[in-house]
Amino acid sequence: MDNFFSPSYKHYGQRILLLMVLGIAAPSLATDGTQLTGIGAVQQGTTGAGVASPGDSTWVLLNPAAIIDLGRRLDVSMELFAPKRHNRPRGVFGNAFAGDMDDDSMFMIPSMGYSHPLNGGESAWGVGLYGVSGMGVEYSASRAIWPRLFLKNYDRRTEYSVAQLVFAYARTIGNTGWSVAVAPRLNYSMFKSDMLTLNFSETRGGNHWDEAYGLGFALGLYKHWDRLGFGLTYTSRQWMTDFKDYGDLFFESMDLPQMLQAGLAYALTPNLEVVADYKWIDWSGIGQIGAEPIQGGFGWRDQHVLKTGVIWHALPKWTFRAGFSHAQSPIDERHAFANALFPAITENSAAVGASYSLSEKSEIHVAFTHTFENTLKDNGRGDLFSILGKGSEISLEENEITIQYTYKFGGGSES
Repeated sequence: MDNFFSPSYKHYGQRILLLMVLGIAAPSLATDGTQLTGIGAVQQGTTGAGVASPGDSTWVLLNPAAIIDLGRRLDVSMELFAPKRHNRPRGVFGNAFAGDMDDDSMFMIPSMGYSHPLNGGESAWGVGLYGVSGMGVEYSASRAIWPRLFLKNYDRRTEYSVAQLVFAYARTIGNTGWSVAVAPRLNYSMFKSDMLTLNFSETRGGNHWDEAYGLGFALGLYKHWDRLGFGLTYTSRQWMTDFKDYGDLFFESMDLPQMLQAGLAYALTPNLEVVADYKWIDWSGIGQIGAEPIQGGFGWRDQHVLKTGVIWHALPKWTFRAGFSHAQSPIDERHAFANALFPAITENSAAVGASYSLSEKSEIHVAFTHTFENTLKDNGRGDLFSILGKGSEISLEENEITIQYTYKFGGGSES
């Protein structure tokens, strides 16, 4: 009989940890490539804009230096994520017999964060536990014609999930008003798939879960003047271990890319603030993601994301938010067929949100984000995958509803 420390118990225990605590658990896509636009309802309300305007303890992830302006608080959220994925394989190698295939799976993404001021607000520390990234699909039939020729039904499922445990320490620089921060990140990732490999066989992973672990860090910079705020966050590459069971599918580890996000916040009135951010995601710098499909990669390009938002403190107990985000898809028309099981092609998102103060110490927040449908058809002008899959079409649309609860313990400046 297996005991608790046997491989089977260890495997399922880690899987349950990801499903129940760390977040993304089902086939999923995200809106900045594989990443969510924001974590929690406060960030989602402005589509992730606000690196210069700290709103809650999830800023441990967005800009750790900005937690210097938060008090001691706990934020817990739950998101209902509902992507709609569509695949229409065509071309010599596409499984045209499958017709139009859809995947409308919905699932939950929890998150939590905590911030704590120190030394009368001269420094602060924080911690957060987040499901931050994921992608995947589960279609009814194979993407490629090859499995069908042998009466098989693989090359149709992929799941990839990443969760992060983030620690942060922020400190003001003398009397300058500037704060800086360092935030180590621990990463836990899971993957399973039945994809077709370059050897024209089903991956030996056989759609069973495999796990990878990784480390990285983020550096933050923040300053707030009378009406103007500035924020900057650099996130390093997250160096991951290999998915060993899928060594025939991946030629190197699935690292997470380095990122840079910078932004401004400006108070038009004491109750009305606008925020604007720029975000760069270095997908091409990750060999496994940026390499061409014929080399074993996915052919992704870098993303340059623009995010804007408005925060209106309309009434003493009510705050309203709205935001818009635009980013060119990391996948172009030459790589549509190769990315049919990773269709992270959305480009435009809009969001609205609201906060209500239940008491001096507790708040509730809600947000709704709609990511507009985008469709991509392979033009056959890429490598061999593109030539043989010419005419294949993928599309993606997303809706997200997030609910968040905040408890303020007191101590330090409140947001």
